[in-house]
Amino acid sequence: MGTASTPTPALLERDADLEALATARRAASTGQGRFVIVEGGAGMGKSALLTATRTAAIDEGFEVLTAQASELERQYAFGVVRQLFEARTRRAPNWLEGAAASAAHAFDPAESAGGAVGFNDVSLAVLHGLYWLTVNACAETPMMLTVDDLHWCDQASLRFLAYIGRRLEGMSLIVVVGLRSGEPSRQDPVLADIARQSDGIVIAPAPLSEPAVAQLLEERLGAPPHARFTAACCRATGGNPLFLDELARAMQADRVRPDTANPDVVADLGPRAVSRTVFMRLARLEDDAVALARAVAVLGEGGDLGVLSAMTDLTPAAIEPAARALVRAEILRPEPPLGFLHPLIRDAVYHELSSLEREARHAQAAQLLRAAGRPAESVAAHAIALPPSGQGWVVESLHDAARVAAQRGAVVSAVSYLRRAIDEPPEPDQHAQILLELGMAEVMAIDPAPATEHLWAAYATLEHDPLMRARIAEILSRMLLVTGPPDEAIAVARQARHDLPAEMGDARRALAAVELFAANFGGPDLDTRQRLVHALQTADGDGPGTRMIKAVLAWDLAVAGGSAVECIDLATAALADGTLMAKDAGFTSVVAASVLALADRDEVLDLWEAALRVGHHRGFQLTVATVHVWRGWTWLRRGDLADADDALRQYVMASEHRAGGEIAGRAYGMAYLTRVRLEQGDHAGAREALAQSGDPTPCSDGDIQRRRAAIELLLAEQSWATALDALDVYRGRLRRVVNPAWAPYGSLRARALCGLGRTDEAVAAAADEVDAARRWGVPGTVGASLRALGTALDADGSPECLTVLDEAAATTAQSSARLEHAKSLVALGSARRRRGRPADAREPLARAVELATVCGASPLAAQALDELRAAGGRRTARSAFGPDALTPSERRVAVLAAAGHTNKAIAQQLYVTPKTVEVHLSSAYRKLGIASRSELEGCGL
Repeated sequence: MGTASTPTPALLERDADLEALATARRAASTGQGRFVIVEGGAGMGKSALLTATRTAAIDEGFEVLTAQASELERQYAFGVVRQLFEARTRRAPNWLEGAAASAAHAFDPAESAGGAVGFNDVSLAVLHGLYWLTVNACAETPMMLTVDDLHWCDQASLRFLAYIGRRLEGMSLIVVVGLRSGEPSRQDPVLADIARQSDGIVIAPAPLSEPAVAQLLEERLGAPPHARFTAACCRATGGNPLFLDELARAMQADRVRPDTANPDVVADLGPRAVSRTVFMRLARLEDDAVALARAVAVLGEGGDLGVLSAMTDLTPAAIEPAARALVRAEILRPEPPLGFLHPLIRDAVYHELSSLEREARHAQAAQLLRAAGRPAESVAAHAIALPPSGQGWVVESLHDAARVAAQRGAVVSAVSYLRRAIDEPPEPDQHAQILLELGMAEVMAIDPAPATEHLWAAYATLEHDPLMRARIAEILSRMLLVTGPPDEAIAVARQARHDLPAEMGDARRALAAVELFAANFGGPDLDTRQRLVHALQTADGDGPGTRMIKAVLAWDLAVAGGSAVECIDLATAALADGTLMAKDAGFTSVVAASVLALADRDEVLDLWEAALRVGHHRGFQLTVATVHVWRGWTWLRRGDLADADDALRQYVMASEHRAGGEIAGRAYGMAYLTRVRLEQGDHAGAREALAQSGDPTPCSDGDIQRRRAAIELLLAEQSWATALDALDVYRGRLRRVVNPAWAPYGSLRARALCGLGRTDEAVAAAADEVDAARRWGVPGTVGASLRALGTALDADGSPECLTVLDEAAATTAQSSARLEHAKSLVALGSARRRRGRPADAREPLARAVELATVCGASPLAAQALDELRAAGGRRTARSAFGPDALTPSERRVAVLAAAGHTNKAIAQQLYVTPKTVEVHLSSAYRKLGIASRSELEGCGL
């Protein structure tokens, strides 16, 4: 296949592709990480380009780690990751130090440990550990990771590649993957995300031109081809280098001369060139070689020698010459592991076998591997290819493989194994347990519909295990909150609560908490609520169930007209001593902490950090994604737009690539991101975020927040009448929600009415909201409602507006809501200027410019600056520098740096990248007017 002086067919006319790869390598070597996708049809030369760039990278001083995905191993948990790193980490154990330690799950899942699938999800912890393993590796030398045939990559490894692909900034790493276009797996959402990465480089090798085709034909066939013959070869192969080379082989075997032959011979040979030449080459070999080729086609890459011997009836000594013959015939590749030169060649050999013969050989391979004590996944790879037939060994093999996959952190693989085990099916005494484990794995994979079905079936079967039924019911009812009508969630929780023995009081209260929370999703009202409140009031003990119902009751009261004082007391009691956080960091702890955020309490920031630590430590991706949503919302309420934007972007990354999507969380997260972008002045970005917010359950909190974001976008675009119509629908969806801290209906309506000139109605709407805000009693909320009323009074021409806006500014000054304070100052200063008091307007407007700038609210800062200039003032920079100018994230990083932590240690502690730490520190140095780390200590942080 070519000579030393002539490029192989796959590298003809590839100079531009090779240069693009060289440019990417140069960038990576200087810390500008790159992700390169070499994409094209089968045989277009992707593998040859990967081989060429690997060779060049080694010459340039890169450490190169390589993996080859294969169709047979698509269910292997982190199979590609293990190919890349497993052997290398044995020689470099320091790669697994620090935050990288959790990556060890991917390599050593403690297979013998047993245990059930799905109750402990380590997937995010493993991904995070693999990221830090890669960071550690790149710290020593520039690194290249190459993965060929990415379309066959296992899901867990795909998630790693997507995860690392979004965090390449600052890394001396280049990732190069070969991806076959046109495959059904190409539509996989994780694969699609990898392919569309904004900073990715896509190289698509072009078909060979007619001159290149002529060159290859002359080399293969020994004579210059006729132009019509060349054109026929181009048409038959589409300029595909592999097809063309195999076509030339077929013609060479038939002694076709390209200078005299009729071009019609090409049309006959072209479509079957690969299979024909493979079979011709096999036909010239001994039976031993043919048997070995067929066995390798079934067994897969790097086949077990003992199993190959049993499958072929060849001794190990006889396998070696058979393998050499296949290498000489260019069927197997010369380098280890044992495998075919090209996947298309393997396909030709594999599909020559009848379906019955393939089935028999997979069964033989599975049983031989099992008898030899080979890893569970190796056995399951063949068992999963068999038709269901009620065989116990198949169920056991698949169940074992699912346990290993879950322990590695690959729940999607575990789901595949368990679904196939159910289809077998298992014996009746196994069926309930496997159903339960499948449902739990689907919960972890965020695949709600089948999880609900399987958990409900398991619940119905486990009649004599009330504690397990309670646990299932609690999880199931939570799933139903986001996948179906809330009545279903309530029915499950209520039935399970009724089924529990009276002595399991705390478990019953945990289910009661879900019932009460369902009211926020449109569930039944007063009767249910009164019974559940009574359950709280009569509860004894201080277990997790009691705390859960306190948390949910705190939220229920908060949105429905309770006072902040009573709600804070309930939420604080729920969260006391960390019991609830340890038990339920991703649900009721978030509910309780959100009450504190709604009340603008500073301690909520520490609670979000604690919940994140729990989520990362346990590897719960859904917990981490959920906490990022509510951290983002908290920063938005406080006016720290950069940190809000960062948290919500982290939510997007943390919630990606799960089978069913994260339905409720997406509505909240994208609604908040819409509002952040509006405050930043990015209307196009706001529309994009809103479009991704899904279709949440009507009347749910997610529905309320999505509709609020849509209305705010309409108001920002001055679509007053459309916004007013949307507000009518919004009001109907609020049901019991009256707290403007959560749903500021009156303020939003007042803005729309003012835009339409209906100022008297606007004043009335805003005044109603002020009353509700005062009942809640939190300065930030009261001040925002007063600002809406003052603005409406201003538009109505009432001099009373100054008194109201004075109170708004004074009230928000007592709050952590800096952006709301800036808005109140702008409204006050503008009203004073318009009423002939420019001197009195300058101070609040100047302060508003500073605050809006620090918050990152560009449109508000511009408005305040325009008003300040109109009042005869000019901008100062009192808060543009100094500790007050730091964002919360910049402050956290600066404090840790001042305490002596390295950038890497800070990044690991805060679950961000080292580059993020570097950016925050650079910004902090600029704002603090210092040049180095050593000067941080004296900056009053």
